[in-house]
Amino acid sequence: MKRLFVLALLLITMKMNAQLEITTGYAVNKNLADGLPLQIAYDFKVKNKFFTKSQVGYKYLYHFNDFVGAEIKVSILELHQTFSFEIIKKTEFIFKPNIGVNYRFYSWKGEMKPPYNILPHRVYKIEFRDDRLRLNSFGPGTPTDGNYTDQYNVNNLGFTIQIQSQFRINENIWLHITPFLEPDFDGTQNTGGCYAGVILKKL
Repeated sequence: MKRLFVLALLLITMKMNAQLEITTGYAVNKNLADGLPLQIAYDFKVKNKFFTKSQVGYKYLYHFNDFVGAEIKVSILELHQTFSFEIIKKTEFIFKPNIGVNYRFYSWKGEMKPPYNILPHRVYKIEFRDDRLRLNSFGPGTPTDGNYTDQYNVNNLGFTIQIQSQFRINENIWLHITPFLEPDFDGTQNTGGCYAGVILKKL
């Protein structure tokens, strides 16, 4: 965790020939948790129309299943490294897809809401690669091995696909709208949505 924040601090304080991106938007996980992402990124020009981008991000996603009364929260810290090419470059508009990899740290927490230990019996679970998050309204010690609360932490490699469109506000400030898909390596925590934010072309 400390290393992640040190890396973010280094990226923020670097004085290099790069474009700074500050981003929020909307994200939804395969397991229906959704919410706001926050990201900071530096986009470095490699050569001509080729770029590489380093991103540090955080997502806080939430889901409440009102059918069984289960509340799910997930915090995701993430690092991305992508490569891009300016397919369209105009005075007022740039179209630049990004493809690369990410590494994410997930913290899942779940809670079964009351009433407890009365019928009907309520169960909610999410299956992961090598474990599961399971909530049960009948609590610990029951034949179905339930818990009112449960949590699961994992870190995992994934892939990043961002279809970025940039719109000129003035010479230095551009707006970006970026639909994204972030497949997880084991396929259980895929995330998608849309980023939106500002790009500072000159630091």
